[in-house]
Amino acid sequence: MIVLTIGGAWWVWRTTRHAVENVVERAFTPQEKMLDLTALVTQVRSLNRLETASMHVLHVSTTTQSYQLVPDALAGDQMTFLAAGDVIAGVDLSLLKQEDVWKKADGTIVMRLPASQILVTRVDNRESRVINRKTGFFRKADIDLESRVRQHAEQEIRNESLRKGILNLASQNAETRIAEFLHTLGFQKVEFVKRGQAQPSL
Repeated sequence: MIVLTIGGAWWVWRTTRHAVENVVERAFTPQEKMLDLTALVTQVRSLNRLETASMHVLHVSTTTQSYQLVPDALAGDQMTFLAAGDVIAGVDLSLLKQEDVWKKADGTIVMRLPASQILVTRVDNRESRVINRKTGFFRKADIDLESRVRQHAEQEIRNESLRKGILNLASQNAETRIAEFLHTLGFQKVEFVKRGQAQPSL
């Protein structure tokens, strides 16, 4: 029993000592980690066109063809069109340059993302329709008017999304998405700066 007790105590002491030595070694041995910003930029670029904001827009417009000397009731052609469409904005990360990413002294990764842009604008033909059409008594309806109105509506849907701030929303969401992506790569501190803000001199 005495031998077993001594043997057990020795084993516990040896195991505890080994564990303490490992903890001390890890605590006081400097850990060296290389940060390859070129590889980081390559990984972010691989995300390509990142869609970060979308809007569903309704637009109503009236297009009128008329003659100066003839009343519209006789020769005019008018169409009121309800257009519904979707606009998608985001960031083209393939435009990210090496000088757009740098590291601060405290280890923070600083990134200057490309400007957000409209990526997709499309009219939803299922929701879009002619609300009203008036053609003059002596006038034959212009069969190409609706196609031109649809093209105009697509541009107006795009413009409406810009007025509602889709690009700002896309930039904010892009920063959130990229920060989450960098966190998964092990970078805990991430900061974004606006376009035009230069990298500080080291």
